[in-house]
Amino acid sequence: MYRIAAISLFSLLLLVLASEPALANKFTTISGGVNGMSQEKVLFLKKISLYTGAFLLFLAGLALLTRNRFEGFIGYVSKGDVSSIVKGATVLTVIGFIMMLLALI
Repeated sequence: MYRIAAISLFSLLLLVLASEPALANKFTTISGGVNGMSQEKVLFLKKISLYTGAFLLFLAGLALLTRNRFEGFIGYVSKGDVSSIVKGATVLTVIGFIMMLLALI
């Protein structure tokens, strides 16, 4: 079972890395030099910022929802002290909001 999962994960990783040259061509066509800022570059960076901020907010919510559930997986027992998880979720939330606000400006 673990061997099939490892092979599947390796295949997925290989597929992602193999598609990287196609993404490189997209970035090359968007850049166009450092002389000025084109509207297309700004919109592309705003989309990246918006999606990254939303993902960080999702991770913060997930950290808070699952803070007492995964001790068995990693061998860590928090013994009721979840302050580090709350601090981490707070940092993720603040960074996520900043990135989303940058996308809306």
